[in-house]
Amino acid sequence: MQNNELFVILNPHAAKGKAKKQEDMIRTLLSAGGREVVLLHTEQGNGAERIAYQAALDGCKVIIAAGGDGTVNEVANGILKAVTLQGVQAPILGVIPIGRGNDFAWGMQIPKPVNQACSTILAGRARLIDAGVTYGGKYPEGRFFVNGQGVGFEPLVNFLASDFKHVSGTLSYVLALIRILIHYPLPYDVELTLDEQVLNLKTQQLSICNGRRMGSAFLMGPDALFDDGYFDVVYANAPVPIKRMVPLAVTFLSGKQVKQKEFSVVRVKKLKMKSRDFPMPVHVDGEEISKGCMEFSTELLQAILPVLY
Repeated sequence: MQNNELFVILNPHAAKGKAKKQEDMIRTLLSAGGREVVLLHTEQGNGAERIAYQAALDGCKVIIAAGGDGTVNEVANGILKAVTLQGVQAPILGVIPIGRGNDFAWGMQIPKPVNQACSTILAGRARLIDAGVTYGGKYPEGRFFVNGQGVGFEPLVNFLASDFKHVSGTLSYVLALIRILIHYPLPYDVELTLDEQVLNLKTQQLSICNGRRMGSAFLMGPDALFDDGYFDVVYANAPVPIKRMVPLAVTFLSGKQVKQKEFSVVRVKKLKMKSRDFPMPVHVDGEEISKGCMEFSTELLQAILPVLY
């Protein structure tokens, strides 16, 4: 790999297929100043994770995820697998946010307009951030994430929002929220271990926040920082009755749920969660870990990934 080379992984299906239309603009903008641009599409059986992993092994210095939060998650997984399993020096992650939610880019102050995102990449300013890895569900060997992990009510909304074929962005999450409220989920009876503290509680919602925002508009961890060495864990500390859920859901738009009596916030480096009754839906960065698993564990990886911002 050349030192002036920018390696771009474009998900042409991001934003309901609109991302592919940005390809020529991305090539042109990133080529400014004599930079060489290598651009590959994600394809069935050759996803962003595999491409990023090989690029990291090949010595690529800058790997750019062009897509939504799912594309960023896959590229980050490829990079972090190369770092943790093969001991390579971490390439710098760049992001061109042309997806549905773009929560990670928002938290990293990466502008959404393609020209501005490309200018951010060319400026070359990097920030070393923490990441997380979770074990459980479809990934007993571990799945990395950079923005956040959700359990319970929030992933139910997320999974449903991603199923909408003609609606995206914040509207898709609002519509999904309404549909989930019609079939209001029961609380999970769980054992929650926060670092060394063990809690027994009934809860419908838990968020493990490295970044502040999830679901395109909801500040699940309003005070979370990407580089402070801790997760902000925000969880319902008791069952929330349906009459309170809508008013509480509105507070997530501004992050004020952390001031409500129904929610608690702790800062930890690791946690475990076990359900005694119902399987728990779990996602990381909007990607499915499980539609329903009985337990998982999550750990923080401090100062492991450089990101252009």
